[in-house]
Amino acid sequence: MTRGRTGARKFRPRGAEVLVCVVALALGCGASPTSSSSAASTSDDDAAAAGSAASSTSDNDAAAACYPDNDGINGGEYTFVLTVDDTGFSKTILTTQNDAVATVMLTNMGTTPHGFMVGCTSVLPAYPDLPAGCPTVACFPSGATIPPLAPGASQTITFDTPTPDGHIYPFKSTEPADSTVPGLNNGQWVLM
Repeated sequence: MTRGRTGARKFRPRGAEVLVCVVALALGCGASPTSSSSAASTSDDDAAAAGSAASSTSDNDAAAACYPDNDGINGGEYTFVLTVDDTGFSKTILTTQNDAVATVMLTNMGTTPHGFMVGCTSVLPAYPDLPAGCPTVACFPSGATIPPLAPGASQTITFDTPTPDGHIYPFKSTEPADSTVPGLNNGQWVLM
């Protein structure tokens, strides 16, 4: 889900929402027993969309209750063109708003495999009075990951940034052999 400056949200299904839809379809929700296969397919698609939208609305309401926006601005679209080599990333600080759409284009200019992932962070510094039951750690979605790329290879990913803002989320290479290279483990994604 993304939110523009007006607070309106645009639907972008996430992994958990897709899983809810798949479970609903497996249980037969949304299709009538007398519908034809093409009509059932359309009904299933409609039911999946409705279920996913309802799920994402409750997820967004819960996130807003836990993590009110710190700067009054969220959403937008951001694109980062990164290269990585055997010593580090071309940019070590990336900055976006929360609930934004981010695209990362990564090219491995090194001689060994390197990847990209954004990790988790504690939300307590920006939300010291967090309501009971709200998670104390926030993470970027699993789609904010690029597996190790062979030398010369490129990959582009697009994902939604988390709701909790006012934090620095770490990013690093996904290649296990890179864990001892400081420049491949010290990236910062600043979420305003």
